[in-house]
Amino acid sequence: MRNNYIRRAAELDAAFSAYERTHGSLPGIVDPQRRETLIEQIIDSEQRVNFTTTLQTRDLDPEATNPLSPAFHPLKAAVLHHRAGELDEAVWMVYLYVHFGRHRIAGWRYIRDTYSAFGSSELQWWTWQRTAGDPTSFRFWLDEHQADYRVAPGRHGFGNHHKYGSLAAWSEQGTGAAFESYVQWVLAAGGDHGQRFASLSAATPEDTFDAMYRSLSAVRQFGRIARFDYLTMLGKLSLADVRPPHTYLVGATGPLTGARQLVNNDPTAGAARELQNALTLLAAETQITPDVLEDAVCNWQKSMDRYIRFQG
Repeated sequence: MRNNYIRRAAELDAAFSAYERTHGSLPGIVDPQRRETLIEQIIDSEQRVNFTTTLQTRDLDPEATNPLSPAFHPLKAAVLHHRAGELDEAVWMVYLYVHFGRHRIAGWRYIRDTYSAFGSSELQWWTWQRTAGDPTSFRFWLDEHQADYRVAPGRHGFGNHHKYGSLAAWSEQGTGAAFESYVQWVLAAGGDHGQRFASLSAATPEDTFDAMYRSLSAVRQFGRIARFDYLTMLGKLSLADVRPPHTYLVGATGPLTGARQLVNNDPTAGAARELQNALTLLAAETQITPDVLEDAVCNWQKSMDRYIRFQG
């Protein structure tokens, strides 16, 4: 266990022990090494959440909004746009962050290249206003620049959660269709993100999260992981009043395997909805938020006997 997290590790171990005294042992972490590895993954997941939420209190470099600057960072850009009263642009940054992801070598390259229209003047950038105003023109632009994505120097690619994504302009499974369907989803409520979010507002932040999660099925290339990541990020950045009510294991792969391993000590045993309910109880009684728990069990099941640090 890393020295700087010994106290938090002890707190998590005590929380698991308290849960097990009431509900019985968690078969997947009876082995002490597997238990410690899961605790380390939970700590990593919590640190990623903490980094995001603390962005709102930091002095951020204005260049973080500039896709041509080395300082560009889509989440920092979202915070800066929100501070400037530009909710649409802030949420657009979150959408781009989720759709393209961060490549382990190329970083934010796909977001930079697309948002900046390959280094065009600022008036030509694919901001929310420009993209939402004419998504068909974006698709024509994307089609015309397919070769530019491939020949520009250096590595390129989508992030890990969307590593099989497509830049195709006209395919129903490509970025062109994804952008246009997202624009349509937002505009269907009246004209901007604020109206879209208000139209799905429910009694609690958890109910709103679930309503938005279901509604986002209309957006192409926005499956379970993308919807969950998009909504949790909106909540963490205070762009929408949402909180996940539970893990979303129906349709999941890695998180479902991790839940099966944790609850049943068998990566193939257990129905998704039943395990989702089991993790909901575990999250509530250990005070581990559903997004942290889902992320942690997903990473834990990749290497249960030896801690490996994953980037998200």
